[in-house]
Amino acid sequence: MRNWLDGVLVYMMYLVSLGNTINPARDSCLNYESTYHLDRACECVIYQSYGGSSGRFTSPNFPQVYPRKTTCILYTFIGDVGEIVELTFLQFDLKLPSHNRCGDFVRVFQNLDRPEVNEYSKHDVELCGNISMIDKNFYSKSRSLVLEFHADGLPGGNYSGFQGLFHFRDKPSFRETDGVIRPRRVDVVNSRDEYTISGTRVPGTQCTYYFTSNNYNKTGRFFSPKYPQPYPASATCQYHFEALPGERVQLFFQNIQLHHQDTSYGWGSCRDSPDAVVVYDGRDNKSNVIGQYCDIHNQVELVSSGRYLFIEFYSDDRHAKKGFSATYKFISYLHPPDKNYHQDPQNGSRGTPWGSKITTLSPEFHCNENYNSAKRKNGTISSPFYPRSYPSDVTCRYTFQGVGRERVQIRFTHMDLYYPGGDATNPGDCEGTDSISVHVIISGKPANLGTYCGKKLPPMLMSNEPKLIVEFRSVQSSTYVTGFQADYSFVTNFGINEGKQDNRGVCMFNFFSTKQSQGTFSSPNYPGLYPRNTECHYLFYGRGKERVHITFPKFQVDGISPKCEEGTESDYVSFSNFAETEDRKMHRLCGVITEEKRRHIESDGPFFRVIFKSNDVYDAEGFQAFFKFRGMSEEKETLYQKHGAKPRSTRPTTSNGTGTNYPFVLLLFTAIFTHILMTST
Repeated sequence: MRNWLDGVLVYMMYLVSLGNTINPARDSCLNYESTYHLDRACECVIYQSYGGSSGRFTSPNFPQVYPRKTTCILYTFIGDVGEIVELTFLQFDLKLPSHNRCGDFVRVFQNLDRPEVNEYSKHDVELCGNISMIDKNFYSKSRSLVLEFHADGLPGGNYSGFQGLFHFRDKPSFRETDGVIRPRRVDVVNSRDEYTISGTRVPGTQCTYYFTSNNYNKTGRFFSPKYPQPYPASATCQYHFEALPGERVQLFFQNIQLHHQDTSYGWGSCRDSPDAVVVYDGRDNKSNVIGQYCDIHNQVELVSSGRYLFIEFYSDDRHAKKGFSATYKFISYLHPPDKNYHQDPQNGSRGTPWGSKITTLSPEFHCNENYNSAKRKNGTISSPFYPRSYPSDVTCRYTFQGVGRERVQIRFTHMDLYYPGGDATNPGDCEGTDSISVHVIISGKPANLGTYCGKKLPPMLMSNEPKLIVEFRSVQSSTYVTGFQADYSFVTNFGINEGKQDNRGVCMFNFFSTKQSQGTFSSPNYPGLYPRNTECHYLFYGRGKERVHITFPKFQVDGISPKCEEGTESDYVSFSNFAETEDRKMHRLCGVITEEKRRHIESDGPFFRVIFKSNDVYDAEGFQAFFKFRGMSEEKETLYQKHGAKPRSTRPTTSNGTGTNYPFVLLLFTAIFTHILMTST
């Protein structure tokens, strides 16, 4: 009997779900004053409130594939007087954006005075892709909200569409803050609002805030305007932080979601992006740039090098996204140095990723140490008891923490670890043997740059942020091995020693023909592995009609050519004749360029920009390049020499030279003309 009732209940729920699916029909459209729905051939679905009602809305055929020829469907939600509309997407699976443009999309109209849209209505957000790429909750400003669903009709892809819940809510249960509708918090008494900015807003500004440290205020939060709803168009925001003497400003961006520039490759430089967050290591935008973010980022941490820190956020007038959410903390940066520790070989455990409980044994034992750039900018680390043999069953962790745009560079100078698995000078698998692992932080999580063992020196390595961790593990020991030694440095030039560093970018270098007519430049940390998640700009400034010529004697950038696209997880080098935009006619380079395929790149004019960009997945040796500023006359001479001829002089010479004597020719022509006239008369 119980099973029979359960079956009936399931069947009834199925019928209810069928009743909630849409059956669009054009004659169910509202009587709009405009012909918007007719011009776009829109079908219409109406959801009318009957006093706090709710239900489900779906795309056609959900959860099956929606028709590719779905030209337009308008979902119109109309609440009673004193109600607003709440939408929650439960599932969302539309065609992924191409070149940052949505082919299939759902547009959300939240700020409507009447339950209708026309050709002048501006949508508040455009959604496409999957559920992880969108905001799930939306609220209307008044009693109505409209969704517009559109498919581009192009073949390819099987996408199930979307499913969501709608509720008509009592408007007094919600409040409007900075133009955003949010639920009132009634469960916590006297609690600070979840999205209230902790700083002081400057009167008369949209989003200029000041955050000042004192004895009672050390932490807080800040957001983009209207967060978690999309930020407004053409926003310009400033966030000023001032710590007490001896303090630093620590930032932590939990999430950044910004509209990125449309490019033919689907991504590009953040300097070219219309929406971005820029972090300066000082009072204002004349200070060093230590962070520049666009597109999507998670778990980003930054620390100022001094008392002051400044943030700019700007957006254009289209394609707004969710924005950013961040916290700040004023920290005392001068921590006491850690003591030397040693893991107890009897009770210690090798199973934990960062070592285990440690006890002090010997002043000669250097293990589990923290290195702070405020105390020292460079130094040496080594295995326990170096250059003598190290003990077995030990895990040591060396943690490096810099500030600002500092990066940690590690260069191994000695490597001699016990390796019983074969040739120690060319080890294969390092699993289960004595080893060194190097970790960086990407999106708030440790990422392994590499694990090394035996006697082969690891490559020179560099962090992508001011933090890096080296972990040494010994499984066995031998009296014949001597351990490892490495030099470390906190660098701000990314290991690039050519050109003049430009504070307008995190990693930017200028080359002027007035200073140097030719020279070399390289990828960060060259000839070691370049850091991940890094973008560097090389700007060349010539004079007059000079052009920039670039060749790559060495080139090894991880990627799949010829397009070097984001979808193939490619790092790349790109080129532009423009200072702030990508040059679509210039091709990207990635992969390996051999001696037979040396690339020769030439600018159109005296200015040229080279961009190197790496992702968070792979790394490689990078590149070394040669540049030269060439004038027009030098280019012609080179061209003639290439074809085995000498350039012809185009400048007239005097009568003493080998060129034509123009005054003599003119005098001779005048005499002949006069003689002809006299003869004719």
